[in-house]
Amino acid sequence: MPRIIVTGAAGRLGSAVIGQLLRIAPQSLVAVTTRDPQAARSWSDERVEVRRGDFDHPSTLPDAFRGAERLLIISTSADNATRIRQHRNAFEAAREAGVGHVYYTSVMQREGSPFLAAKGHLQSEVDLGQAAARSTVFRNGQYMENFPLFLRVGLEGDTINLPADGPTSWVALHDLAEGIAHVLAGEEAAQDSQILTLTGPEAVDFTDIARIAGKALGRHIERKVISPEAFVERVTRQGLSHGFAQVLESGFRSRASGELSTVDPALQQIVGRRLRRVEDELPLLLEKMTEGNDRWAERFREAERVTS
Repeated sequence: MPRIIVTGAAGRLGSAVIGQLLRIAPQSLVAVTTRDPQAARSWSDERVEVRRGDFDHPSTLPDAFRGAERLLIISTSADNATRIRQHRNAFEAAREAGVGHVYYTSVMQREGSPFLAAKGHLQSEVDLGQAAARSTVFRNGQYMENFPLFLRVGLEGDTINLPADGPTSWVALHDLAEGIAHVLAGEEAAQDSQILTLTGPEAVDFTDIARIAGKALGRHIERKVISPEAFVERVTRQGLSHGFAQVLESGFRSRASGELSTVDPALQQIVGRRLRRVEDELPLLLEKMTEGNDRWAERFREAERVTS
């Protein structure tokens, strides 16, 4: 089995992928990187090799990636210009370190998307193709685990107040991480560069989500469409920046355009089992919200770094 290195060891997706990797790959063949090794101390405690690799300090990266046959670069949380620069640093370091195959987590949105954060990912896909002889791009669907963020902003009494949206192939983070881990640990990497679109098993909109939430809560929940301006105002009332609110609002325009409605069978084929549906995950997320255990403030702050 090849030597695998995963970046973003202290982040949400990176941690989930590492956890899944350790279920299917020998611990000795997995190493992780983070800009702050103390933040990934839980992996050190499990005797996983933790290396310092800071995308803002390129000199730290070649040694962090040294020895990797397969390298997963988790996309960073930053504005577009910063994200592009950080990823270029990582791709160049991977080339310098002699990494055989580079994997990158991107988004489903394409050129011309209204989603404000799409540009950074699209340019990074181009840069990866130029820097790596062999690469895999994971175009990931929207995380179900972000529902609490939207519900904290939009749910008022028995009404969810959010902008117009469209069917979205929401994916459970656990399923996504498991699929990525299986690709990383596969017996043979793709000999040519490839793109994998990883989505959930169905496309639902917030009208569907309101219905599922109402069933879980034992009462009728109405879905009300509000203006983009009203939504931005709601987000800023949470103490978050106007820029971050605009990124969130642009995501609703992206959904309304239909560009997130694709349901791709790839993830289910990779994991070899039924994928989690919104009706499976939303009741659990609502329970955590009710108990105050959804870490919503932390999730808000984590997401807001996209525009900081």
